[in-house]
Parts: sequence; C-alpha cells; structure tokens
Amino acid sequence: MVVKNVNGAMRTVCGCGSWLNHWRRFGTPGEAFTRKQACSVVVCSQPIEVGALVQKEVLEGMKALGMVGDASWYVIPLCSDHSRQRSGALQVEDDCGLAPASQDETCGHDEEEDRTSRSA
Repeated sequence: MVVKNVNGAMRTVCGCGSWLNHWRRFGTPGEAFTRKQACSVVVCSQPIEVGALVQKEVLEGMKALGMVGDASWYVIPLCSDHSRQRSGALQVEDDCGLAPASQDETCGHDEEEDRTSRSA
C-alpha cells in the first residue's frame, strides 16, 4: 500500500495521549506485522517510535484505471526517520493496521451515549 505522510497538517492530538497510542487502540495489524514490531515502511527495520497521520495515495497507473483517492486520514506506526519525511510516497506493509484518525469514529465517540441507546 502506498501512503503520503500528512503529519503536521493537524496540530491536535486525540484523547489517547498520542497518535501512537491511538494506533495501538484502534489499529488492526496483521499477525505478521505484529511479529515484525518495526516501522510500517516495507524496507525499514527501525523500531516503531511514533504514530503518523497518512492518507492513501493513488498512483498514476491507478488514476488511468479510473480509481479515485481516499480523502480519509489514518494513523500508522513509523520510525522517527520516516515520520519526518514530508514529501513523496511511502510504501508500507499492507497489514500495518491502519487506524482511522477520525476521533468521531474512534476515541472521541461517546461510549456512554452508546450504552444508553442500546439499553433503551
């Protein structure tokens, strides 16, 4: 999967305390990635240090086939070097467990409201 780093575009941090904690709570990494315990970038073996905000990238060949981009933001775990990379695309492991960055879908979701609506 190819993503672009959008770190720095959003100044706020969610209620999880950090984007890495957010990924740990809401990411769904595959078993192989969990065993790897390293940066999401395919050729990188550096340790995970930060949660990075990314968007899925649509490559030129995909555009030619009529595919459109995904405007959603996600969180993935990266080493500090790849987290600082602001230009170009990053080839990341398909099973790195993208976590939605939208707090409305994750940690900002009102769990008390859910319990109330289910019991009604």
